[in-house]
Amino acid sequence: MRSRVVTAMAKIKNNGWIDVLQECPGLKGRYKKLAELLPEIRDWSPLIVRQQLIFHLQHVLKIEFGVCEYYLIDDHRQHCLFDGEKTECLCLIPQSFCIFRDRDGKPKYPEFL
Repeated sequence: MRSRVVTAMAKIKNNGWIDVLQECPGLKGRYKKLAELLPEIRDWSPLIVRQQLIFHLQHVLKIEFGVCEYYLIDDHRQHCLFDGEKTECLCLIPQSFCIFRDRDGKPKYPEFL
């Protein structure tokens, strides 16, 4: 995991911000609060580093950020696991609509469309 992600996660844990983020109303509120707490992540490049932070905040610290259940990220690539294979993808978090996951035609996070 990239050092910026490790540092940001430690900052969130050490400052007691897990509860602050979990108490935010809805995903938009949570993303807004994350930007307030860690303004430096806006400038992180490449984008995959910010994606990695959000992925780990949800999967490690259990803070809901709208990460698709089929999404997986490693240090350099992101993948879709929908079909049981590890297929490289370019999805953004939160993934508002997915042709695989949302077969009923309804977006999971319409507020982000």
